[in-house]
This record gives sequence, structure tokens and C-alpha cells, in this order.
Amino acid sequence: MKYSVIDISSSSLSLIVANADGKKTEIVFKDRVSLYLFPHLEGKSLSPRGIDKLTDALSLMKEKCASLGVEACYVISTAALRFIENYEEVRRAVTDRTGLAVNFVDGATEAYCDYVANAYYAGFERPVLIDLGGKSLEICDLSKKEKEDMLCFNFGLIDLHRKFVKKYQPDEDEAKDIKKYVKNRFSRAALPEKDVYATAVLVGPTNCALYDIYAEFTQSKAEDGVKKVDFKKFKKLVKHLLSGADRSGLILNNAPEKLAVIGPAAIVLKILFKRFGVDNIVVSDKGVKEGYLQLVLEGRESGAYYDFAEGKIVGEATSPRAEEEQKPAAEETPAPKRRGRQKKAPGTQNGNAAEKAGEKESVSAENPPAPQEEKPAKAPAAKKTGAKAPAKKPAAGRARKIAPKESEMSEAPIQPETEAAQAENGENVSE
Repeated sequence: MKYSVIDISSSSLSLIVANADGKKTEIVFKDRVSLYLFPHLEGKSLSPRGIDKLTDALSLMKEKCASLGVEACYVISTAALRFIENYEEVRRAVTDRTGLAVNFVDGATEAYCDYVANAYYAGFERPVLIDLGGKSLEICDLSKKEKEDMLCFNFGLIDLHRKFVKKYQPDEDEAKDIKKYVKNRFSRAALPEKDVYATAVLVGPTNCALYDIYAEFTQSKAEDGVKKVDFKKFKKLVKHLLSGADRSGLILNNAPEKLAVIGPAAIVLKILFKRFGVDNIVVSDKGVKEGYLQLVLEGRESGAYYDFAEGKIVGEATSPRAEEEQKPAAEETPAPKRRGRQKKAPGTQNGNAAEKAGEKESVSAENPPAPQEEKPAKAPAAKKTGAKAPAKKPAAGRARKIAPKESEMSEAPIQPETEAAQAENGENVSE
């Protein structure tokens, strides 16, 4: 059976098409088109023009799926629509104009999908996964298998650019401001420091684009199909991206659609590489879409899909829950510090770190349509007590979420910090 997953992200619309036969899944086609929705925000709502651009692009993607013989098409929205107030209006417009259903993916599930797609790297020495998005950052300890062990920061590269960068590329002074802010956020989240991780696995389109820039700048090539990054060479690239005369040309030659976020991305990665003290840095071409499809096929994630044979939507789309948005703020509690070098990879966080205030969000999941030889069929809903996972499979849980500080970074249903906590960190809580 042939499936497709379309991801609405903060800067693009991307597609994978895969043949699924039992437990074997083969990606046979990939596509990506630039789609910036945030310039089309009116306050915190997507404008009519932005909705038009989204539905037009989705219609073209749907036609591409049909031409490739796709039988079931899932549409997911990660950070792009997670922060807008008129999400339901946008979702209805997509369905009315394209016939597709949008499945809302929260930060917890996004991080978990990254993990599932890249579980292969768990066999590397003490690996940590890093996905830099426009509106969120995911950091996952690949030795862990629970959602609550994975971090989703509720700010991204677009936020950093808007807050600190006046033009397209950050200068050295702006880079210092970004560095100070990001290091503070990572410290408050109690991210591990040296001697915890040895391998960094870079995931997502921005990291892949940054690798292409790195490869041209350093004249590097993949070794046996493995894309690797040398930290010393990477530091030289970061310096060049901040002050090099031809820095914009270097980006435009390799990733023109990422012109505004490559600088912040390079700064964030340098901070993480130095903080973790990693010895090995590799780039993966698998991410959220691949992980989401795998979870669907295994019955650990559910959502609505478009049945091309029937010409209709099957199943119920996942959507944000208003009650989660109204919960009281939860303060971050640093995890206990780890001491000494460990042979096995410990977690990014102490799984038992207590929340000082607020409640954990509950998770409900339904079993998705099981893959069939001919048509995808609607599967019965599972009990809303958490997704079932077979033995030796990563169990579904809830990721710990990192609260935003600025109003421009707090549109998602992740709990904001208290004003006292903001004041303590020297930030303007009235922004």
C-alpha cells in the first residue's frame, strides 16, 4: 500500500511517499516547496492571503500524490500552525478547498516522531538528536524511549531572528545577544553538559541545509553515505557566516529559502556542540514525517487521512485541546547534575524531576487505520488512557515542555513562565 505524509512547517511544505508492506516501509519519493506563513500573520491569526497560499500549495501536493498512486494521504501541522489563534478556521478552509484533513501535532509528538525516525542512531556512542525548527527546537536523548524524556523548546530560529537580527544575517553583536539568550534557556532547562553525550545527530531541513553550506565551505564529502561535521571546521564556518564578505552568497548557492535562519541555526548548534562536548556529529535525512508514518503503521498514532480510492476523508483529525491551553504555568525544575564520564548514554533530563507548579497534560491516542492490501480502513478507537506500545517499542508518554518567555514566543499551548521568573532572568515581561 502507498502512503504519503505532508508536513506544514514554519518555512515549507514537505512531502514523503512510501510503500508499506507489513513491517517494511520504503520511502520512494520526497518533495519540498518554500512556504512562509508568518509574514501573513495579522496579530496572532493567519490572514486570508496566508490561508490562500497554504490551500493552493496543498492542492498542488495533493495532485502530486495522486499522480504517484498514493492511496492514503496524511497531512500534519507541526510548529507552523501551533501558534496561531484561528487554527480551526484554517483547518476548515483546508478541508473545504482541498478535501484534506489537517492533523495537529504538538511539541511532544513532534519530538517523539524525530526520535522514532532516528532510533537507528541509538546504537551510536551516547547520542543526542537535535532538530532546529523555525518555531521550536527538539532535543532528544536517543538512549531514552519515553516522550517525557525528550525536550521541545517553545521558541525557534524565526523567533531568534525576529528578536535579535535587524537585517537578514546577524552581525557579531547580534550573535552575542542570541548566544546569551539561548545559553540562558538551555541552562534553565538543565540541559546536560560535557561527558553526557558523545554523538550529535542533526535532523530536519534547516540542519540539512546548513550541512550543504558546510560541505561547500570546507570542501567536505559524505563518507560511505554518512554526512559528518568536524567541530573545528564548523566553528570557522560560523565565524564566516557572521563576518564573511560572501556569506549571503554562500547561503544563496545552497539554501536560498533558509537565508534568514541559517545564521541563528549555526549559532545555536555551536552552543550545543560546545555544551555537550560531542566528539562525533552526523546528519540524518529522516525526521518528523518518517516518524509519524511509522507510528501510524504501528498503531501508536492516529489521525484523519484522505482516501484517494473513496475520494473522502477517513478518521478523525487530531486537534489542539483548549483545556490544555488554560492550565496554570509550570516552573522548570533543573535535573540533578551528572558527575563523571559514563560509558552508557544517560538521559537529557532526570525522568523523575518534579514540576513545581501546574499539572502534566494528559495524552490520549487512538489506533490508526492498519495498512491493507487495497484500501486503508478506519480502525476502532483505542481507550483514551495513553497509546499502547508493544514490548521493546518506545512507549507513548508526554514530553516535558519548555516554557517561553516573550509574548512573541508564547503563542503555543505550552505554559508560560510566571512574571516573577521572567523578572528574575532580566527579561521584559510586557513585550
